[in-house]
Amino acid sequence: MANGIYKRGKGYVVVIPWGKDAAGKYLQKWFSGFPTIAEAKAHRAKMLNLREQGGEVASTRLTVGAYLNQWMIGHAPHLSPVTAESYRSTIRVHLTPALGPIKLRQLGPEPIRHYVTDKLAAGKSATTVRYHLTVLREAIQQAVRDGLLVRNWVDNVTRPKKQWKEMQVLDEEQIRLFLAEAKRSSKHYRLYLAALLTGMRQGELLGLRWRDLELTLGVASVQQTFYRLNGKGIPAEDKQLFKAPKTEKARRTVDLPAVLVEELRTLRDEQTVIRKDFGPLYHDHGLVFCQMDGKPLHVHNIVRRDFRRVLALKGLRAELLTKGVTEDALPKGLPRIRFHDLRHSHATLLFQQGEHPKVVQERLGHSTVSMTLDIYSHSVPGMQRQAAAQLGERLFRTTPS
Repeated sequence: MANGIYKRGKGYVVVIPWGKDAAGKYLQKWFSGFPTIAEAKAHRAKMLNLREQGGEVASTRLTVGAYLNQWMIGHAPHLSPVTAESYRSTIRVHLTPALGPIKLRQLGPEPIRHYVTDKLAAGKSATTVRYHLTVLREAIQQAVRDGLLVRNWVDNVTRPKKQWKEMQVLDEEQIRLFLAEAKRSSKHYRLYLAALLTGMRQGELLGLRWRDLELTLGVASVQQTFYRLNGKGIPAEDKQLFKAPKTEKARRTVDLPAVLVEELRTLRDEQTVIRKDFGPLYHDHGLVFCQMDGKPLHVHNIVRRDFRRVLALKGLRAELLTKGVTEDALPKGLPRIRFHDLRHSHATLLFQQGEHPKVVQERLGHSTVSMTLDIYSHSVPGMQRQAAAQLGERLFRTTPS
């Protein structure tokens, strides 16, 4: 077939003259995988334009791993530091070990499908694998725009369906036990109390400043979030990051229960004394929840060293042992939840006490009510049962004679 387009099997290939090598030998670039003549012609026009502009296409030696690293270097400045680090981690830990050795020009849907299957078999959630595909698709799409690849093969791969997992939350009695244990044995009691009584995100709590509180009115204003980046190659001074909330809905005012207001007043008085003791060595970021010297908290360390110990009720168990209670009679530990599940526990309790979804959405800072309902309607058992019972009673109850 003329004009550098040839029939091969069920599809077409495109051959483009591409200058000469150092020895004066004419070079050609071959592109395959076009199911129709129209797609072959379109790609040929794109490659001729790229050649005239002095562009280049992927060499036969460029691997997926090498390309992903190159793409990330150029793409990172367009991302937030948190997103950029998440992309780097996904590429370094997951995509490159599995797909990195494959030649970029040989990347097709089959190895990507194998990647999805292997990750799910290894226990990764559907949400995590979908995120991996999002990162890979974004990178490969740039390769298509640059003429390095014919098409984005990620689009040919079926993404795993989202799966709703039962949410791990503490019920009322478990929350009382948790808070009693935290008050007994943890210096982070007020942090846990704030998480349970406000539903604020971990980063929002760590970024909360005294100037964001109006204790007289009993409200907190969410104005910034704290992130701690742990990626390789990030300078130490750049690993602590304060940034504005992602959305306008996340920038919100949260009403505080009286018990939390009183605990925060006490905490503020304690910090005033500590700040004086440290003097010029105090790192004054104005944070409500911070280390003794004012620096931001390391939540990873708190969870590992304190939060899990509180969940295990170790203080209560040790106290009861000293009082002669036998090991068999000691209370068992609480469910091993994540710190973020304190937020879920807050929302679940609000729904269980009959709060309107709009109220829950505003407290949590979700963008829409439907998002709140999508998350929690699967996680609050008995909501439909209770609604059905109340409707039946309301419509068909008998009036006493």
